[in-house]
Amino acid sequence: DAATRTDYVRAVKCLAAKPARVDKSIAPGAVNRLDDFTWIHDNQTNLIHISGSFLSWHRIFVWQMENTLRDECGYKGTIPYWDQARFSQEPLKSKVLLARWRIFFTWSGVSSFGGNGEFLPDDHGPYNFTIPGLAVNISVVRPAGTGGGCVKDGPFANFQISLGPTEKEFIDPTDKFGYNPNPRCLKRNFDYPSIRDFMTWENAIKIVGASDFVTFYWNLENLWHVKSHQFLGKDGVDLFTSPNDPIFYLLHSQIDRLWAIWQGQNLEERTFEITGNRTFFGIPLDTAPNVPPSNATIKDVMNLGWGYTPKIKDGSKYHHDPFVSF
Repeated sequence: DAATRTDYVRAVKCLAAKPARVDKSIAPGAVNRLDDFTWIHDNQTNLIHISGSFLSWHRIFVWQMENTLRDECGYKGTIPYWDQARFSQEPLKSKVLLARWRIFFTWSGVSSFGGNGEFLPDDHGPYNFTIPGLAVNISVVRPAGTGGGCVKDGPFANFQISLGPTEKEFIDPTDKFGYNPNPRCLKRNFDYPSIRDFMTWENAIKIVGASDFVTFYWNLENLWHVKSHQFLGKDGVDLFTSPNDPIFYLLHSQIDRLWAIWQGQNLEERTFEITGNRTFFGIPLDTAPNVPPSNATIKDVMNLGWGYTPKIKDGSKYHHDPFVSF
C-alpha cells in the first residue's frame, strides 16, 4: 500500500545516513551502509553474473538488504518488486493504485524513485566499456539513452554515491574496481527500447513458461535482467556497482519473483536446478586465479560478505514470502 511504499523509501534513505562498516583499507570510498552492499556486489561481480550462482546469490543479497532495512531502520515490509511488464509500453506510468504512486515520475513524490537523469548532449552514449578482473579483455556496449546526468526529481534527486563506476572505457590499474572515493550524484540514462521491446507480458510469460531450466535461466538473466539494467543506464547499468541506484533492489526482487514463479510450478524438480560456470562466462579471473571456471554445483560456496558463505543450494530454496509491487 501507499504507506509501505513511502516507508520503504524512508528506510533506504535511513541506511544512506548511517556510516559504512566495511574496512576503509579495503574500500576507502564506502561512505554509508548502502555502500557496504554496493561494495560486496562489486567485489563478487565476476563470480555472480553469467554463472551458476547468479540467481541464488542475488536472492540472498536482496534478503540481506531487507533484513538490514528492518533491523537498522525499522522497516516493517518486504523488498518491493518492479513489475516492468505491466507498464512496459509507458514505463513512466508504472503504478499500482493511483497515478502518483510510481517508481518513476517527474515530481518529488515521497514514494517514487525519481525519473531520468538530466539530458546531457555530450554524455548520453553509446558507450564501449571494459570489464575488469578477467584473464581476457571483454568489452560491453551500452546504448545511447535519453539522459546521462543527475536525477533531478523525487526523493533521490541529487542523491550522493561514492563507489565506482567500475565499467569504464579505460581501466585505472590503481583502482580497478572503483573502491576509491568518487563522490558524485546518482545518474540515469533511460533507454526506452530496452523496456518497450523486451520487458513485455509476452516475454514474461515465455520466461516463466519455459519447460527446462537452461532456457528459463538464459532468458531471465540475459534478456530480462540485462535489459532491466540497460533501461536505467549510467549508475544503474554498471555491472559491478549498479546497487548504487536504489532501484537495483526492486529490479532484483522482480528477478527473484519470476524465478519463484517458475520454481513453484514444480517444486520437487525445480528447486535445486542449476546451470552455468563458476565465473563470468566461464572465463578465468586474473583477481582469483585459483577459482576454477568449471561448471558450478549447488554445493559451491558463495561469498555474501562479512563471513557469510552460504552454498548455492541455500539460495535455491523456495520461500512463500509476500511481495510489495510498485
